Amino acid sequence: MRVPLLEVNNLTWQIGAKQLLGIGGLKIFVGDHIALIGPNGSGKSSLLKMLAFLEKPTTGDVVLNIVAQANSSIIEKRRQMAVIFQDPLLLNMTVYENIVYGLKIRGRKRGIADKVNYWMERLKIKHLKSRHPKNLSGGEAQRVSIARALVLEPKILFLDEPFSALDAPTKAQLMEELSLIIKDTDITSVFITHDFSEIPFMADQVVVLAVGKVVQQGTIEEIFYQPATEEVALLVGADNQFSGQILADGKGNKLELSGKQVLSFRNSANGQKFTQNQSAKAFIRSEDIRLGEGEYNNFEGRVEKISPYGLQYKLTLWCGFKISLILDKHNFLTMRPSMGSYVQVNIPPDRIHVVGSQQPESI
Repeated sequence: MRVPLLEVNNLTWQIGAKQLLGIGGLKIFVGDHIALIGPNGSGKSSLLKMLAFLEKPTTGDVVLNIVAQANSSIIEKRRQMAVIFQDPLLLNMTVYENIVYGLKIRGRKRGIADKVNYWMERLKIKHLKSRHPKNLSGGEAQRVSIARALVLEPKILFLDEPFSALDAPTKAQLMEELSLIIKDTDITSVFITHDFSEIPFMADQVVVLAVGKVVQQGTIEEIFYQPATEEVALLVGADNQFSGQILADGKGNKLELSGKQVLSFRNSANGQKFTQNQSAKAFIRSEDIRLGEGEYNNFEGRVEKISPYGLQYKLTLWCGFKISLILDKHNFLTMRPSMGSYVQVNIPPDRIHVVGSQQPESI
């Protein structure tokens, strides 16, 4: 039986009469890479502080199974961990002194110069070793912050939106480098983000919080393509949403929209079954919709809007209902859609996720 590295048991945290967290149970195993997501105010940062022993829960406990729980101090537990925050918290010292500082206060003496030089080299900041924080760019400062955490060789690394303040090219490069470092080591990681596009780089599992509670936990594929609730679907970028009624005709699941268009679908929340005329909502990610034709769900759409979308393009179409899709640069230049033009749109049934308005009996 696998023993979790870190586990939460009946944890609550409240300020005054207001409860901010209520987590019945959560287990993190060695080698897990977990993205912690949720809307603003859902309790992500508060839970991270509890997991990192930076705050004490009101009730319940957090157990770190690599130290003797009964006899260990908070300091001993924290020494198994490191935290990287959104804003690099650098001291008024040189880059080298910032990175070595944690080792010195932990009493490390042997080989510390080699460790610091290794991480400066790995994070491409060795040429900055004599600089002070005020002379660093945002990306450089975050690299120093990451090196300062990794040099401690933590068993578990917490990351609280470490890329949110960076420009797009700097963020993309640093995220790729850090994800490789984490996955090349034995470090277990918990990563907070508001940007669902960061999740595949940094995590292989997702925990979704809402109002201080875990509402879904699973693999990236489960969370992205089988969200348990409407809120989870919106969190992971299912920006196309349609209301309708279920047509249970015995030939598979179908949703009739208000304009009488019909969508065939395969995915539902937690394997939910549907009844005839049940109200439901469909959620589809823009990048899962294609130009062209497929076996099911083919529509003709008029191009109403074309917008840059990072290195891609977002098209808004009218197909009797409004829908958006993402095209990469190559396909955009090849197909050359224009405002007012008509295109064929295909929505794969396995990329449509439907959440019913209630939990009906099976049909």
